[in-house]
Amino acid sequence: MTIRPTRVILVALSLSLAACGKTPAPAEQSSDAPATRVQATGKQAEDPANVPADVLAAAKAARPQLQVTAVEHEQRDGNDYYDVAGLLDGAELELDITRVDGKWTVVEVQRDIIAEQVPAPVAAVLASANPTFKANRIIESDQGNGIVIYEFFGPGENDPDTKIEVKAEGSKAEVLTSEWVH
Repeated sequence: MTIRPTRVILVALSLSLAACGKTPAPAEQSSDAPATRVQATGKQAEDPANVPADVLAAAKAARPQLQVTAVEHEQRDGNDYYDVAGLLDGAELELDITRVDGKWTVVEVQRDIIAEQVPAPVAAVLASANPTFKANRIIESDQGNGIVIYEFFGPGENDPDTKIEVKAEGSKAEVLTSEWVH
């Protein structure tokens, strides 16, 4: 799914940091190990009529009112994934579906958000670890188990297409040093 990029002003992130105080950096944040990336084949658009019925049933079970507009398929680390995109209450949403214990299961629900929607602990840890980073897109990725991964995209020091992920669980947040894999 191609979700329209949202112009984001991260002044709110800096203000959140100032309002909340500095969050201590977690141990993982200081790791010198290089970040790893998920091995993926690349997404291919699929005609919803050709998608396994169990995949669409999993999407409808998770979000019954979802109006499916697009489906993409890829392999990540050797596993089949379907990204089922659509509209729910007028907002774009994407469900990532893969097999868990042999059953097609929604493992992630994604939506684009703006800086003002980023929780204060997430904004604080991002600003603390990357004070000059300015995201031009933010994706909230609900893992369905109390963990939410916030994906921040924008130009970085050495890469014009930098992605920084912050894991939020309850009131705790930490910058990830490896790409999140569900």
